Amino acid sequence: MWATGFLSDYLLRKGSGVRASRKDPVVCGLLLPTTILGANFVDDQRLVILFMTIAFFGTGLASIVWSPVFTIAPERLIGLTGGVFDFIGGLSGVIVSIGIGYLANGTNFAPALVFVGCLSCSGRSPTAW
Repeated sequence: MWATGFLSDYLLRKGSGVRASRKDPVVCGLLLPTTILGANFVDDQRLVILFMTIAFFGTGLASIVWSPVFTIAPERLIGLTGGVFDFIGGLSGVIVSIGIGYLANGTNFAPALVFVGCLSCSGRSPTAW
C-alpha cells in the first residue's frame, strides 16, 4: 500500500495529471492479481508462494482506489459517493467469499483461483475478500 502512495505521488511530481497518477497504480494493481492463475499450473510450493505474493502485492497496489473516488466525485457528494463505493465493496466481499467457498469444494482450489483471476481482469479488485 505504501508503494502505491509513493508511486502515485512520484507520477504527480513528474507531471502526470491527477487522474493519471491515481489511475495508473490502480490499473497495475488490478492486473497483477491475475498472476494467481499461475499457482494452478505449478507443483513447487515456492512457485505457488511467488505467484500468490505477486498477486497480493497487486491487490495492495489497487488499495489506492479511494483516491480517484475523491478526485472525481463532486465535493458536495463525496460522502454519498464514498458510502456507495464502500457498500458495493463490502457487498462484493460477502458474495465473493461465498462464491469461493462453493468453488473450492474439498481440496481443489483451482476453480477459485481462476475466479479470483477473472475478477482482477474485470476491474474488481479481490481486496474485498
